[in-house]
Amino acid sequence: MSNDAEAQEVRPGRAVPEAARPQAPADGDTGMAGDPQRIHERWAAIQATFVDDPRGSVAAAAELVTETIAALLASAEQRERGLRGEWDREGVDTEKLHNTLRNYRGFLDRLIAI
Repeated sequence: MSNDAEAQEVRPGRAVPEAARPQAPADGDTGMAGDPQRIHERWAAIQATFVDDPRGSVAAAAELVTETIAALLASAEQRERGLRGEWDREGVDTEKLHNTLRNYRGFLDRLIAI
């Protein structure tokens, strides 16, 4: 067996600690990208594996970023649906529309800050 084949056999997930692996979202997550503390913990675990498994560490980092983007998109879409539900029907009064407009402004500010 060549050295390249041996290296490929050792890489898949073995050097990545459990804390760095994908986890199911906790109930009550807040924020548009999930729990920042959990994301930072996973990042620290990924970073700690770089010396022993640089490629595996980068692959785990890419996966974490992909998951975070997906969570961000899902949260933003859910918030937009909620805002739309506040005004997109007949009979909504001007005060409700004004409050919804302010909520849209706050939401847009959060999106821009990303």
